[in-house]
Amino acid sequence: MKFNKINPTYYRKSIITIIFILLVSYSLTTSTYTDCFTETDIVYITKTGSKYHRSDCRYLRQSKIEISRDVAKKQGYTPCTVCKP
Repeated sequence: MKFNKINPTYYRKSIITIIFILLVSYSLTTSTYTDCFTETDIVYITKTGSKYHRSDCRYLRQSKIEISRDVAKKQGYTPCTVCKP
């Protein structure tokens, strides 16, 4: 049985293509994850209040519970008119 010899540059190009595809797909996955949950999506609520706040709001002296903005909205919280998150 006779095997055809394949040029070594063929393998090199194939390997480079595969590595490139893996790196691009990894970077897309990583950036998509970090873009979905950024620092601005985190807001704070208090134990007794009905508003959500930024971390530096003056109304967060007593209690400060971290929560995502989407969850806060779904639970009926509204944005603070002082810190305007």
